[in-house]
Amino acid sequence: MSIRLFALALLTCFVPLFAQNAPLACGGRRATVRISEITANGTPQGFMEAVAAHKDWVFSHGMTKDEIITVPLIIRDEKTRAQSYSNKQFWSIHIHGSAGPEPKHDEAYDRFVKMYRDNSDIKAAYDICLPNSAMK
Repeated sequence: MSIRLFALALLTCFVPLFAQNAPLACGGRRATVRISEITANGTPQGFMEAVAAHKDWVFSHGMTKDEIITVPLIIRDEKTRAQSYSNKQFWSIHIHGSAGPEPKHDEAYDRFVKMYRDNSDIKAAYDICLPNSAMK
């Protein structure tokens, strides 16, 4: 009987640790949103090539329901209210379509990550729950 009590006590202690890592409920699709900025030695073209390689990796590893969208930020001049597309800052959203674990990282993964790092820095990153109504 004491072994059962000991096991129950251990479970009671460790359940909160597991619960902290459990994903939040999401009534839509999980997504990762990032703001990236082109580095002094990077280029917008190099960054967009990294995006293309990232998409290729995602789809070639069976995540065919995922979507990756990357666009330049629109910058507004506060004095004139004129708007222009940034060639330094980009907004990306990776809408996850698979509930399974991410495939194992390989050489192709390392290549597109290096392309990103050679061209940009992530300035902000967020995980969100994108409502199904946003996908229509």
